Amino acid sequence: MSKREQQKQQRRENIIKIATDLFLEQGIQTIQMQDIATAAGVGIATLFRYFPKKEYLVIAATNAITDKMATDVGEIVEQTIPAYEKIEQILDYYINVTKDPQLRLAKFFESFDLYEKIAEESPDQYAEYLSARSKLAGILLTVGDQGKQDGSLRSDADLQVFMMTMVQNFSIFAYKSRLTKHDAYLSSLLTAEKQLLMMKDVFLRYIRP
Repeated sequence: MSKREQQKQQRRENIIKIATDLFLEQGIQTIQMQDIATAAGVGIATLFRYFPKKEYLVIAATNAITDKMATDVGEIVEQTIPAYEKIEQILDYYINVTKDPQLRLAKFFESFDLYEKIAEESPDQYAEYLSARSKLAGILLTVGDQGKQDGSLRSDADLQVFMMTMVQNFSIFAYKSRLTKHDAYLSSLLTAEKQLLMMKDVFLRYIRP
């Protein structure tokens, strides 16, 4: 990669980082492309050369968040502990990332549902979108294989299907539960924390040998 290409890549990554921070802090709907260009120190025309649509930048921000999650989960998976304990820690990880009092990630992913289909309009954007998710999925699927080898997970379960079902549903529920409002009585009964801990227990009971 030439020096010029390196600079372009660094500028692109910097734009994505700044946009991600702005989307999380102020909301996807609130932030405009000019806000991002100003914060990144580039002209609006330059920003549009990198990202012709705001929607593409939202997708890039989502991919950056997913990559960070893949790194965090990867560190859990690399530990020399039984697969069962890794799964327990992965569930705790998803509980903890939703504890932000401002609910920034929960609100971000709720808004992202409106942009997801836009990814398919651009082959490059869609390839990055799929790659970010494939990276995380690949890390998760190794846990099922490890569980078969170390005997910490039940052998009669389809552990690959379990891992993907667990993470997809648990992560979505974690964000949704933080955003859901109830009346006074139900709010004390159905706190997000209580629901997530119960759901975590259900998943862990399913895979115990």
